[in-house]
Amino acid sequence: MSRIKEKRRIKEILSIFVKYGIKKDRINPENLRKALEELGPTYIKLGQILSTRPDIIPQIYIKEFEKLQDNVKQLPYEIVQGILTDNYNDEIEDIFLKIDKQPLASASIAQVHRAVLKNGKNVVLKILRPDVRETMLSDMKILRKLAVFAKITPQMQVIDAKEAIDFFIEVIKKELNLVQEAKNLETFYENNKNSKIVKCPKVFMEYSSYNILVMEYIQGIKITNIKELQNQGYDLEEIGRKLAHNYLKQVLEDGFFHGDPHPGNIIICDRKIVFLDFGLVGQIDKNMRKEFDNLLIAVGTRDIQKITHSVMKIGIKKGKINVRKLYSDIEEIYVQYIEESLVNINIVQIINDVTRAAKQNNINMPVSIIVYAKGMMTIEGVIESLAPDMSIMDIAIPYMQSNMLLKKDIKKELFKQLNNAYTSYKKTLKIPSKTLEVLNAVNAGKLKIKLEHLRLEKSINYISKMINRIVVSLVIASMIIGSSLVINANTGSKIYGISFLGMIGYIIAALMGVWLVISIMKSGKM
Repeated sequence: MSRIKEKRRIKEILSIFVKYGIKKDRINPENLRKALEELGPTYIKLGQILSTRPDIIPQIYIKEFEKLQDNVKQLPYEIVQGILTDNYNDEIEDIFLKIDKQPLASASIAQVHRAVLKNGKNVVLKILRPDVRETMLSDMKILRKLAVFAKITPQMQVIDAKEAIDFFIEVIKKELNLVQEAKNLETFYENNKNSKIVKCPKVFMEYSSYNILVMEYIQGIKITNIKELQNQGYDLEEIGRKLAHNYLKQVLEDGFFHGDPHPGNIIICDRKIVFLDFGLVGQIDKNMRKEFDNLLIAVGTRDIQKITHSVMKIGIKKGKINVRKLYSDIEEIYVQYIEESLVNINIVQIINDVTRAAKQNNINMPVSIIVYAKGMMTIEGVIESLAPDMSIMDIAIPYMQSNMLLKKDIKKELFKQLNNAYTSYKKTLKIPSKTLEVLNAVNAGKLKIKLEHLRLEKSINYISKMINRIVVSLVIASMIIGSSLVINANTGSKIYGISFLGMIGYIIAALMGVWLVISIMKSGKM
């Protein structure tokens, strides 16, 4: 993109954002969605991808971004044929018996066509749109520049623009590389090839490239088509249970999981759940899986100390950390769930709340954990539509507990517990001497107690504002009384028979009164 075109595009982007209220204190979520729709495919994709990151943008924006739909014209078959010819060097007829001219689907990045290989195998061709890579990379360059602009706008109160754009660029680069998606399909296929409940399309690497992905065509029933599933004799509750079980297995055992398991990416075929579209995946290595196991069990058992410890081990530290404040913030989250039973606790929601608390304490949770939490929320919604009376926690808690038990080294665990018991015994022997030390310090007047107040700043600021308003109110009242006395005394210079000083006092009191009322109304606390 030339410099002139780039400047023109930046001007266009800014004018659309201004049109939808970017200069106001807080842009309306619906207006932001409309602005992204008007800006075109790159920005629609931006909103769709950001809807998977509740740690970057608030829930109210996520719900609005989930409404974003690709609204693009389908590519004429002549263009598709040209792309195929360039890719296969005029050998199309040697590879394919037939290619459907009418696409199965058309999106902002790629178009999908059915085809039949020379050996009779039914396949799907996912074909990257021409120039989409160059267009999106140019738009990403502009987005990076706009991220700097966003730093000086009030929007930073709502969205971390730089982090949001960095995440978008990371994801979109992977989605523009169909070789990477092919590798994702291969990995998932290998992880689940012996599964009796889950499968994914087989990829044909020999025919796939940077611009074209060739994979097995699987015809099935959409997981949201409840009526058809029932007509075919499927047990909806069983499907929900298998879906939750497999997704937990993807995360906790394989460490490789589907990053966007929305209903459009899941179908049912031959009694198996089929996952489609592997542009976005999450990966968790063995060490992180172990810590993540600990975090999930700690969340389920309400062990705040362990949650804090796990967050410290898993998270990426971005600055100075106050461990006591982090513990206190996590404890505050659990106060909301104190009345709930273990089965009714929404672990995914708590993970999201803990992630936000960690971020407020200079700890960023890895993207894979955020993607998992969002994936679980999506799976939970699918299960709810299949079997409203079934809770994902009915499957998740027993699975996590059995998974932890299978991974434990019994000998190692026994040695650890014996060592802990011995250490505790040694420390217990020191208690009398430590108690004596404390008593001696009290007798000598040397005992010091350190108290630390957390989160008092807000309360102090609120009280300070309240006192200031009371003082201003008293001043206004005094001026009104004083001015009334001056007018009643009928002394000094007069205007239309009214004391000038008294009139000035009334005017100042009125102005101060109006200012006080406006400041109270702006604060939102009457």
